[in-house]
Amino acid sequence: MEQTNSLSLFKNKTYVKLFLASSISIYGDWFDILAISVLVAYGWNTDPVLIGLIPVCFALPGILFGSFAGVLADRYRKVNLMMASDFISAILTGLLVLADHIYWILPLLFLRSTMGLISSPAAQALTRHVVHEDQLLKATSYNQIVNNSGKIVGPLLGAVILALISPKICILINAFSSIISGLILLTMRNIKENDATSENEDEAKPSFKESWKEGWAFVLKQRVIFNSILFSLIGMMGIQLVDFQFPVLLRSVNMEDPVVFGMLMSMTGIGSILTITWMNRFKDLQYGWAIGGGMSLIGFGFAGVGFIAEGMSLFIPALFGLLVGLGNGIWMVAFNFALQKESPKEMIGRVFGITNSLFSAVVIIAPITGGILVQTLGPSAVIQAIGFAVGGTGIIGGILGKWLWKQKSSSTTILEPVSKESSV
Repeated sequence: MEQTNSLSLFKNKTYVKLFLASSISIYGDWFDILAISVLVAYGWNTDPVLIGLIPVCFALPGILFGSFAGVLADRYRKVNLMMASDFISAILTGLLVLADHIYWILPLLFLRSTMGLISSPAAQALTRHVVHEDQLLKATSYNQIVNNSGKIVGPLLGAVILALISPKICILINAFSSIISGLILLTMRNIKENDATSENEDEAKPSFKESWKEGWAFVLKQRVIFNSILFSLIGMMGIQLVDFQFPVLLRSVNMEDPVVFGMLMSMTGIGSILTITWMNRFKDLQYGWAIGGGMSLIGFGFAGVGFIAEGMSLFIPALFGLLVGLGNGIWMVAFNFALQKESPKEMIGRVFGITNSLFSAVVIIAPITGGILVQTLGPSAVIQAIGFAVGGTGIIGGILGKWLWKQKSSSTTILEPVSKESSV
């Protein structure tokens, strides 16, 4: 093991800059989502159908361009792509402040989401280049802590500023966060990203189309990557089918108090951060038990929520929300770690780009399907059924993990802790 491998992750100055830039950008994005919704719904009294197109504008670019963005991340300098994404996103966000109608908001959100697609796989690929493999799980867990805390802290801070000032100030703050992120990345513009690039720079590169096909072929043929994505798609489908239906369930059992729904969501976020922080102690894991186990906790937590009844103590929904969060933390860290570790450095952008594309399709299709199912069969029955289905799938993944995820390591432990010597 090289001496540099034993350094603390946050003594890696390049990673620290990347982590700061990504964190500022993520928090900024979550910061103005609430502001845009409030501005459109309350400020302009926009038609509900048009409001419903807002999440479509966030997700549709991923379906259309996600896999192509991954090709860009593997073919060009990742720092430059991320800088361009941040600075152009700042301009588009600034234009949102000037917009005075939903018909301006929708195309601007679509374009901004498209720029974010370029940044996401590039950031994942760059992480693999600047972090030693024995610290990859730790880096992945830190990234997930930022993602999950951003979902909690961003909207909360945005709500405070909304109450004190105006939605457009929140949007403007996000524009400045993109600029700050881009300036941090500007200091990284001279880092060496890929040794193979300099060694093979005189060789002819495959065409863009060939690179795109090569990415899909790798995902379909590599067992660990394919099964990780397949199981995670099942988990994501289950989550998205019922995630937006919890208010309907609470309404059906006369628990419409927003405090109940807020508590359920908060406990989910707390559970995610707890397990992600706990997994930060480890340097390796078995994907079957980690991905399958995380899915099981999510599924059975959802199923438990489906049994909520009128007059039930608030402690029960909170407990099930915590269970969902615990599972979500394990699943997301394990899934992202598997994609990072099992993909060649020159393929990471395409793998994450393809994953973004598939997940974006689920984000659009599943909520609509879930709404139809709930309207037809009722919220309790649907949430219970989907919860047990996801939980059962996770158990299958855990039991068959050694076959589904054939890993090179012969270790039988689910998680391997970092030794004291490697964390100094």
